Amino acid sequence: MEFCHKDFETFLRDLGIKIERTSFYTPELNGIAERFNRSSMEAVTTMLQDSGLQPRVWSEALHAYVHTKNRCSHKLTEGKTPMEIWSGHKPSIRHCRTFGSLAYLYVPTVNRNKLQPKAKIGILVGYAVNRRGYRVWLPKERKVVESIHVKIDETKNGVKTLFGKVKHYDYAIYQLDQKLNNDSDCRAKDEKSSSSKKPSSLDISTWIRLEKPRKKSKRIDVYYYPPSKEQLRSINDVKIYCQRNKLEFDPNQFNFKPTTNTRLEEKSECDNETSSDSVDEASFVNDIFQNEIYMTEIPKTFKETQISPDKEKWDEAMSEEIKLMQNTKVWDLVEPKSNMKVLGCRWVYNIKHDEKKIVKKYKSRLVAQGFKQRPGVDFIDVFSPLVNFDIIKFLFVLLVCILGWNHCQIDVKGAYLYGNLDIPIYMPQPEGFAVKGCEHYVCRLHKSIYGLHQSGRQWNIELNEILFGLGFHQNALCNGLYTKSNCILLVNVDDIVVFSKSQSDLENSILNIKIKLEIT
Repeated sequence: MEFCHKDFETFLRDLGIKIERTSFYTPELNGIAERFNRSSMEAVTTMLQDSGLQPRVWSEALHAYVHTKNRCSHKLTEGKTPMEIWSGHKPSIRHCRTFGSLAYLYVPTVNRNKLQPKAKIGILVGYAVNRRGYRVWLPKERKVVESIHVKIDETKNGVKTLFGKVKHYDYAIYQLDQKLNNDSDCRAKDEKSSSSKKPSSLDISTWIRLEKPRKKSKRIDVYYYPPSKEQLRSINDVKIYCQRNKLEFDPNQFNFKPTTNTRLEEKSECDNETSSDSVDEASFVNDIFQNEIYMTEIPKTFKETQISPDKEKWDEAMSEEIKLMQNTKVWDLVEPKSNMKVLGCRWVYNIKHDEKKIVKKYKSRLVAQGFKQRPGVDFIDVFSPLVNFDIIKFLFVLLVCILGWNHCQIDVKGAYLYGNLDIPIYMPQPEGFAVKGCEHYVCRLHKSIYGLHQSGRQWNIELNEILFGLGFHQNALCNGLYTKSNCILLVNVDDIVVFSKSQSDLENSILNIKIKLEIT
């Protein structure tokens, strides 16, 4: 159906070309296009099976396959490669390496100190897109990075070397740190002697933590100490196990609280808790790999930030959000009453990356649970105008490309916090930032915050008043377009694009907006 488009069909009819659609669920009739898709996915399946990587990295495998395919000769091109036909010169294949090989990624001196390793170990998953280099999966950091400073060992399979692959996907049973310190010979020797020797001290890297699903999406975290399969369900069980096996016990290194990861799907066997307790270790290996290796590092709750390795950065991001709300006087504290409707609130976290996929900023946002609002009671109107993207493209072509106008894009920081509420709304104090001595007080919102149904509308009303005060006029046909002499503004929620005939008018308009709003 991707070929069925009105404009395309009109184009064909104008040329006198007859249109004949294929039968339903018969993609083979699409010929070359579908056949290439099939060939590509068959190659991807082979690459994933051979490397031992999870199917979720299929896009990386597909990119690597196409990269290689474009540099291979074809019988219909008289021995030439697609790249040679496209570019006019013969491409080099000296950089091509085996997919899934063990890779060592060089760490620049600015990103490490003298005592830290000079390289990170990972798995080759492809080639850089817009630069020369390779794409390497770093299991410890759970991300793919691009770099030209990579040493690749094609004699070693990355998954098998790092995780000790026994059968497909079973390599997650071992932790990364444990495998880096043992080669294959030492590993075989250790496994042979493990039955007669007990570990003398606790190494947290040898403890495996997994989430066992329960009824109604509840989970319980358990630990076990390979090679033993005994599952420990509480801190007391761990203490007894350590005493029995002469292990050093540190309760601070264990967390039995259920996590918020939603990737672990419930299985039908878990409907009966008694039967699920008897499930052996192998049935959870795939889930361990998915959660421990591919799990995102972004916390889901405030409590998770407090045990995160980046706790200080998350605390700083939350403090910045609270400071912004204090500056805009979003709420004041009042004593709760029995007839008050108090909405919930929660923290939402995110990590912003730059174009090179490097962490740029840790972001925290306090969000109200607007789904608890009652229509007609807690809010009435919710509509707020947006600019159609076609208008943005049209003005860029007309004003910038043809007429040569100056332009600049600005972002309003915490835009919704400027909107005034006309209906009183109450919510509890943010978790982790309750005022001492007034913990039982609630927040009476004076400004709209993210999560409320009317936040977008209230922000738009406030922005209109600001722009009208600066002499701008709102377009009747496009409410997101504002004009003032030789200056045009396009507003899309908190993003504003400014066009001006002269650079001085552009700077003056931005300066006037900056006086009223905090922009970046």
